[in-house]
Amino acid sequence: MNTRRYQFRLSGLRENKGWIKVTTLQCSLNALVKTAECATRLMFTGEGSGRGPRPRWLNAALDFTLKEEKLGSTTLEIEAPQLGETAYTQFAQQNFWREQLTWQDTAVDLAALSVQEALEATSSGDYFDRAVLSAILKFRQPTGNADISYHLIPQESDYGEFTLNASVCNRIEERLKSLPPPRAFIISGWLEEIKHDSSRFFLDLSDGRKMFGRLQSDQLDVEALRPLWGKRATVQGMIHFKANGQPRLIEAHRLRPYQDRDALFEELPPTEMPRSRGLTPKQEKQARSFNVLSLCGTWPGNEPVEELLAQLD
Repeated sequence: MNTRRYQFRLSGLRENKGWIKVTTLQCSLNALVKTAECATRLMFTGEGSGRGPRPRWLNAALDFTLKEEKLGSTTLEIEAPQLGETAYTQFAQQNFWREQLTWQDTAVDLAALSVQEALEATSSGDYFDRAVLSAILKFRQPTGNADISYHLIPQESDYGEFTLNASVCNRIEERLKSLPPPRAFIISGWLEEIKHDSSRFFLDLSDGRKMFGRLQSDQLDVEALRPLWGKRATVQGMIHFKANGQPRLIEAHRLRPYQDRDALFEELPPTEMPRSRGLTPKQEKQARSFNVLSLCGTWPGNEPVEELLAQLD
């Protein structure tokens, strides 16, 4: 299997030169693998977290090899398999923001891209979400080495490098706190695909953009929805946003065929609820916590669009 090689250097350790505590080594490698896992999930599924056991293709992508450590060194030699081989099917499918990737890239490259983008103040957030940023923060776990630094250096490419230390992790934590929260919404578009094995779908929106979707398996029957494939549909659920406020994923609670009155739902939501005017702090708090799904207890019902608009106002 084709691989790429990296050096993973640890510095600032309190042990003698060339020595490292087993717990520190374990936490450091776990943080690297977890960041790579979440970043790879995000790239191919639309979200950095997942339910249940890892799929086989992801296990294969994370099958890193640690070469024998050189005596007197805290530099680890790591080999990672290329995604073009481990995740061939996932890589061959159409995705939305992988212009920088090639078949030779690895899960370690995706981990590095997520760190790099998270540190860019104006980045869009294509390579990280809450799960990815939380995984990066696991590098802070070796509390006995507060001054420890991690430096990933690719050996066969001109990108995929990162440096992490306490101050950098603090910036990552601030980025995590600043991510837009998910919002309940109803959106209409063309249902491009439904995957039974992962309960996922793609939604083509009226403005030409695409959105990942995930079905709530305990509420939706995937097989019953297959007749909607390739047709217009209306989805009710929670939309998760990227750092720049653009929608990344909708977690679908309900999905049905498109109706003429659903033209109201063809536009994507703004990142945040508009600030209320002339309200008390208590009323503003209530407005911010308002859930649009509460308007749709019998959705899809027969209520006229005018009535729904009045409720939204």
